[in-house]
Formats: sequence, C-alpha cells, structure tokens
Amino acid sequence: MKRHVMLWAVFGVLGFFGAGCGPAMDEPAPQAGDPTTEPRPADDVTSEEDGEVHQMARNCQSTCPGVRADGTSCSIVGFGSTTFLGGCKKACRFAREDAVSKQEAQGCTISSACSDVCS
Repeated sequence: MKRHVMLWAVFGVLGFFGAGCGPAMDEPAPQAGDPTTEPRPADDVTSEEDGEVHQMARNCQSTCPGVRADGTSCSIVGFGSTTFLGGCKKACRFAREDAVSKQEAQGCTISSACSDVCS
C-alpha cells in the first residue's frame, strides 16, 4: 500500500510540474494565410508613396500568338490582376489562364509562348 501511495504522489508531482509544458494557449499559432513581416521579392515592390494595397496590386496583359483552323494567324489577349500580396507573377498567370479560356471562343489555338506586360 505504501508503494501505491508513493507512486501516486510521484505522478501527482510530475503532473503538477508538467502542466506548464507545451505551447502557450494565450496566443494562437500563426496560420499559413496570415500576413508576415518578411520582405517581398524585388518584383513586388514599387515606390513607397503608394498605399500599401496599391503597392502590392498588379495588372497583367498577356498576348498569345495563335493559328486558326484555316491557317491564318491570330492573337489572343488575356487580362489578369491581383489586389493584395499578388505580384506580377500571379497576375500574369491569371492573364495566361484568361487567354487560354478565350481561345475556343475565338476559334484560335495558341501556337507559341505568350508575352506578358505587367504594371
């Protein structure tokens, strides 16, 4: 019986001291979607006079050369934009996706790489 009481006493003391271990529950852990203070890549930075949202917003126009079924050349233009933390790369990806979605409606098949203009 003494062993049993001593064992429970030891576990009680260890449990009491171990209760404070682990992450603090006062502040939630940062999520992947939360904004960070890390510097952005160089292509995402504009002049500091712009507002912070405008500074990170980008517009892109993607022009893709193509060929129609009859062999004539055509050009498909796609537009893409981001509003916050997007950058040129993301806006131009949206613009290329827009151009690809327009190719069937225009009867034109994209034949080579698209050229992008980002602002």
